[in-house]
Amino acid sequence: MISIKETVDLRGMRPEVLLAIVVADQVYTSLGYNCVVTSVTDSKHKPGSLHGIGFAVDLRTKHVPVEQHQAIVSEMSARLGPQFDVVLETDHVHCEYDPQ
Repeated sequence: MISIKETVDLRGMRPEVLLAIVVADQVYTSLGYNCVVTSVTDSKHKPGSLHGIGFAVDLRTKHVPVEQHQAIVSEMSARLGPQFDVVLETDHVHCEYDPQ
């Protein structure tokens, strides 16, 4: 199940990010966890972040055991392919649409 944190702003979210959220939900669900979106176009992010233009999403990990975090990243990367970057940050999974 997809949950969206109250403070998340979805305005300007690109359809590619919606695809990433759907795939993330499938991955989280397959491991027995809810998929929680914590940021799309809101919040402060690193310089050059794609959040501001709607090409990135952050997903909560604190409710998932640490030993499952890399499995989420690996499976999302495999399903989304090379046009997406999926990165395990300190406290969340960051996913962005960034075709090269």
